[in-house]
Amino acid sequence: MNLCIYEDIEAQSFGPLTLLRPVFALRCGIFTLAEKLVLAFPEAKLHLLVRPHLEAWTQELFPDAEVAEPGEDDTMFVNGRLCMTDDEVLHFMAASPQEVSYVAQGVLFAAKVRGARVKHVVRHLREGDPDRAFEEVRVPAEVQAFLARSGADLVRWSPRQILQDSRYLFEPGVVRGAVDPGVHLLKPESIHIARGARVMAGAVLNAEGGPIVVRENATVEPLAYVEGPAAIGESAIVRAGAKIRQGTSIGPVCRVGGEIAETVFQGYANKQHDGFLGHSFVGEWVNLGANTNNSDLKNTYTPVRTFRSARDYLEKKGEDSGQLLLGLQLGDFTKTGISTSFTTGASVGVGCNLFGTELMPSYVPSFVWGSPGSFQEHRIDPMMATAQRAMERREVPLASELDALLRRAHEETRSDRDLYLGAMEAARREQTP
Repeated sequence: MNLCIYEDIEAQSFGPLTLLRPVFALRCGIFTLAEKLVLAFPEAKLHLLVRPHLEAWTQELFPDAEVAEPGEDDTMFVNGRLCMTDDEVLHFMAASPQEVSYVAQGVLFAAKVRGARVKHVVRHLREGDPDRAFEEVRVPAEVQAFLARSGADLVRWSPRQILQDSRYLFEPGVVRGAVDPGVHLLKPESIHIARGARVMAGAVLNAEGGPIVVRENATVEPLAYVEGPAAIGESAIVRAGAKIRQGTSIGPVCRVGGEIAETVFQGYANKQHDGFLGHSFVGEWVNLGANTNNSDLKNTYTPVRTFRSARDYLEKKGEDSGQLLLGLQLGDFTKTGISTSFTTGASVGVGCNLFGTELMPSYVPSFVWGSPGSFQEHRIDPMMATAQRAMERREVPLASELDALLRRAHEETRSDRDLYLGAMEAARREQTP
């Protein structure tokens, strides 16, 4: 059987987080959304349907998959925004011998299709019409599942997903990595330390609130405190004295310190110093300067509103996230200077370089440089040069496919940025005597 993970039009509602990747490459819990499905359907041959301009880079991200439509074999099609479902549902989906569509809260999110219908399904999925694609699969099954609609949803559901994902990794009572003398493991039967990982003297891993997974070659330095549920990715480093609160998922090759709560790090990001980051989503190749902080709770204790575009921000048309606790969403390759502060529910695009002690606005478009009151465009060539240097420090080359994608994103976001910067400049002129 084939497993075909597809994007729908809602993939673009994740803002800067999906400018440079398909939606199913985003992390929620220990794994990315795609990794969860591969684990659930281990015998299936993986196919991926993405926006056309993402195909080349998606093939680099998923070298074992085919970024192309499936052949004429029975195929399980699954919406790439599928964030959560329970094991019983996944087993039911995998074992179903007949054509069937799967619906959650009235939204069709998956269907098992006979080989003869595959081309019809793919054609309509590429046209952005999943209802038409699966119209001939007339056996709907209502199941308990959840489709994410934004980065805020991934932040909200990540703690629960750590609990579910950990079952794929746990070997109860077995520690394959190194645990130095003087480490305190609270509820050790819920702690997984993989081969090559090290937990150094004085660290405290407290799994009383949920499992803790320390993956291959990760390091937890002395006097760090990690509270479950939590996941520390491959080759990540938790710096000495860090406070990692429950619900935090740290992707591969991250360097993190200070206080972090219920935050998802996609991977290859640095938050090495003191400062608070809560209920946030951090893209790849982000660097947060010392004492960078964010707010994740309004003083009025009311739901946090977010902005998806410059026009929404300028017209004050925020979207109600439905969440009381929501911090920062940071696009890939964005940097902050020391003591940068972000308001509740802020969204910052790709390729920004932000600094200054004044509170940042709740929306900053992609490729913006400077501090509030003096923002300007972050030109693509200097931005790319910085990106290449940052990646070289982790011995990762800047692939030509990613180079092209970043340059395309710079053009794709130009109108949003121009509107934003134009409004900022007009406001400055009005304030100048």
